[in-house]
Amino acid sequence: MSNFQSIKESLEYIDNHLDEPITFELIAEKFHFSAYYFHRMFSTIVGKTIAAHVRDRRLMQACIQLAESNSPIIDIALNCGYNSSQSFSRAFKKYFGVSPSEYRAAGYAPMAVTVDEMIRKFTNRLHGGVYLNPKIIRRDQLIIAGVSGDGYKTGEVWNAFETCHAKIPLENRLSDNGFELRLYEDDCSKVHVGYAVSSADVDEAYMVYELPASKYASFDVYVADGYDSENNAMNEWLADNPDGYTEKLFGNAHYCIEYYDERFNGNEDGSIVEIWIPIEKKS
Repeated sequence: MSNFQSIKESLEYIDNHLDEPITFELIAEKFHFSAYYFHRMFSTIVGKTIAAHVRDRRLMQACIQLAESNSPIIDIALNCGYNSSQSFSRAFKKYFGVSPSEYRAAGYAPMAVTVDEMIRKFTNRLHGGVYLNPKIIRRDQLIIAGVSGDGYKTGEVWNAFETCHAKIPLENRLSDNGFELRLYEDDCSKVHVGYAVSSADVDEAYMVYELPASKYASFDVYVADGYDSENNAMNEWLADNPDGYTEKLFGNAHYCIEYYDERFNGNEDGSIVEIWIPIEKKS
């Protein structure tokens, strides 16, 4: 069994036993490795210790249950391996900065990374700051309310949106994650920035783009490692991807979406932007 296969199976085991005690000794024994070797291999490939990974997965599972169920917080705590609501609440607030009840009340919509997606990232190949093996995602209709402007003045457009939103908040936004829609037609570059909203019924101060349901190739871009290299990397993937995907247009315009979630932290090391390229099968 390869190291990556062992790690994949251990990650799946962890996800399936989050309500039970989990130690690296237990997992190493289950997969027939010495505890020392397995812990070192896991940390090297995953980028964190088993204990840290278990904590992160338990808290992510808690986020999903808070968002998608009405279960009491004590039940969620027990389901995620905590022995009391107090210890769970302390860990949750330390990690997210809000209590579980505040998180639920805010209506966040967490997106958990699957084990397959994690393994894909571990085995991926960087081109500058862009991983060349994107994940294929599907999104329903996406409605982005915000401010539009010159594609070469993106910073000014974001500033205009933030000023507008401070005065007139978008009450029907789906989350605080940012979206940047970039459109290219002929020699014209246009950008539209804002939030995803539940409907186009917003204040007239905002412009709305309604994008149809689509498949996207989602690329993780490590900003500090080569943000400017993303176009070549994505064009390379579109030209020779093994599944026969080609770019999908919006009307006559080429477009892409930049998605900013909690992983984005400006130009700091480790800061990530997702770039979504709309795709369809070649006819």
